[in-house]
Amino acid sequence: MSLALTACETDPVTKCAGPEQRELRTVEELIAETRARIDRGYTMERQDSGANVNFCLGGRQSHVGVSFCTDPGTRSRAVAIDSAAEQRKLRSLEARRDALRARINALLASCGKS
Repeated sequence: MSLALTACETDPVTKCAGPEQRELRTVEELIAETRARIDRGYTMERQDSGANVNFCLGGRQSHVGVSFCTDPGTRSRAVAIDSAAEQRKLRSLEARRDALRARINALLASCGKS
C-alpha cells in the first residue's frame, strides 16, 4: 500500500468524519459568500444574452479551415439583495457550521476510543 493511502487511512478526520468535514467546508464557503453579499449590498447574477456567431478555425473532423460557430453569450448584472433574508441565511449557516463542528469533535473523540 502506498504511503499516501496509508496516511489517508490513519488521518482521524478522514477516517472518522470525512463526509462531515466536506460538508463543513461547503458551509464555510457559503458563509463567506453570504457575508460578501451582505457587505456589498448586492449580488451578481448571470443572464443568457443569446448566442453569438463567430468565425472559428478548424472543424469537428479537422483543425484546418474557417467556419461559423456559436458561442452562448452571458452577461452579469447587479441585483439588490434582501438584507434581512441574507442575515437570516447567515445565522442559519453559522448554526449549521457550529453543529457540524460539534458532530466532528464527537466523532473524533469516539473514533479515538475504538
